[in-house]
Amino acid sequence: MPKPPLRLTTRIHPSPPQHARLHHMWTTLLAAQHTLTAWLHHRAAGGTRSLLDFASGHGPVTAGHPRRPARALPPLDQLNAEVRAARDALGWTPAVPPGALRWMTAETAREWRAAGQRRPHGPLPGPWPPSRAPELHLDNAVQVLDPVTLHLACLDADELIPADLYLPTPYWHALLRRQQRRAAHERARCDTLEHTWLDAGDGKAAAELLTRRARGGPWTELPWPAVPDALPGDPVSREGTVLRWVTGDGLPGRWVAEWTFGTGDVMAPPWVFDDVLGVDLGYHHPFACASGGLSTLTPRPFRGSFAPPPLQASNARTAPPRHGAWARARHRRALFLRLRPIFEAHLDLALQHRAVAIEQVAWGGFARRGFPFASYALDVGLVAWLAWLDALATSHGVRVLRVPPAYTTRTCSACLRVGPRPASGQPFRCVGCGYSAQADLNAARVIRRRGLAKLGRP
Repeated sequence: MPKPPLRLTTRIHPSPPQHARLHHMWTTLLAAQHTLTAWLHHRAAGGTRSLLDFASGHGPVTAGHPRRPARALPPLDQLNAEVRAARDALGWTPAVPPGALRWMTAETAREWRAAGQRRPHGPLPGPWPPSRAPELHLDNAVQVLDPVTLHLACLDADELIPADLYLPTPYWHALLRRQQRRAAHERARCDTLEHTWLDAGDGKAAAELLTRRARGGPWTELPWPAVPDALPGDPVSREGTVLRWVTGDGLPGRWVAEWTFGTGDVMAPPWVFDDVLGVDLGYHHPFACASGGLSTLTPRPFRGSFAPPPLQASNARTAPPRHGAWARARHRRALFLRLRPIFEAHLDLALQHRAVAIEQVAWGGFARRGFPFASYALDVGLVAWLAWLDALATSHGVRVLRVPPAYTTRTCSACLRVGPRPASGQPFRCVGCGYSAQADLNAARVIRRRGLAKLGRP
């Protein structure tokens, strides 16, 4: 049985106009799904009009009809053909890429089939609600131009999106290998067209060459950094990139790019320590870890503030630098690259334990208290590390335990008495039993004990 694909997300930073265009793309896709659903209701009620005729107002919208047999749902190929025939006339393109329309059609058909299997004579599925979180399935329309820049085929060639492409090294290399293959294929195609144009005087080849170069821009000609060849068992980057709008986790609403990877037939190594690892994430110490026989405390590997300083114009009469968003993305990536060896070492450590206990972090609470830990965690990659852990734990047979965060810094890991919070940089001292320890390590041990309690273990 093939292993399911692995999905990892990275934050992207569209400009306000790009953000508006992505949301417009989603609202247009939502309207298209509503039209498709209404047409399927029309078909289920015995109607025979095409999607285009129905949506153009050549027939009334009716609802509440009894379900016909399951064969009333047309095959997926026919649904895609109906959408292709109607998309231009109904204004769905060019606002929505064809890949996103194909995904919407397939997802709607899947929901209808599932509803028919659950309740053959039940109500028909309705349209997607406006509250549904935006997700744009762009397949291979997302291109990595450099470690902090993406290009979307649905945007203009010079509309680039800064991105925090925070991935573990094997997955970053897999993504680069796929992008390199695409770039090499495009260069070879352009070379062929150029020879056909110049040697044979082919005007069509000249026109296609000009269009391809205008669409790709100068970035397609830039050399790529050397990437090691893939080894057996290394992940493989797949087509199927999704842009999602993420909210509700206590962090600011943001766009993320979801990348899909195949993991091959080589089994991931299972955990080796039958124990719970408690992990406390922090500002001065990114990781404090504790298990039955281990205690580690990792200091931050850089000094100074993580926040970028304000951009300054060369003089009072000139505008701020044009590439400020790209420079800020590079600033964040420098912090991430300094931390990535620590992230990967602690990911390996976590995946060696049967279970990992992590606080269910209330990110919004930090902002309310005026502490920038949530921004720090996003910018340097701690939030990405948590996503790595969630994505990879299943394949290693590791259980991730989210435990309540209340009073972990004030609770004694020896007697569980809650006392005063230690001052910044000071050790924890229990006012009850006298136990003393470095404050972050004590918190990691408290988190571990809460994880053990979740498993019903002492």
